[in-house]
Amino acid sequence: MTRFIDRTTVAGAIAALLVTAVPLAAADAPIVKGSKLTQLSVASRQLLARSASRDAAQPQDPGAAAPTSPGQFFKSTKGKVTLALMGAGAGFAVWSIHHDRQPVKSPIR
Repeated sequence: MTRFIDRTTVAGAIAALLVTAVPLAAADAPIVKGSKLTQLSVASRQLLARSASRDAAQPQDPGAAAPTSPGQFFKSTKGKVTLALMGAGAGFAVWSIHHDRQPVKSPIR
């Protein structure tokens, strides 16, 4: 009994191998330091230091923090909007699948 492997299966396996192997190989590469593109000028460093000290001096709003548990997220306004959009997307997908199965009415087909 002989089994043939489909070309798309082989192409998918090669693509999955490349997607996982290339970032792993790049992670072991040494980081080149000293390039002018990766160094900040003195003026830029001073500007960043000033903005960082200004941000540290301002008190943080405790109400703006992210919810600590998933249950709290879905009770917030952002969570409710997220659930509504996900429901609308799922409903549209079901509607689209149902209507895509209608026969094509074209004089060419």
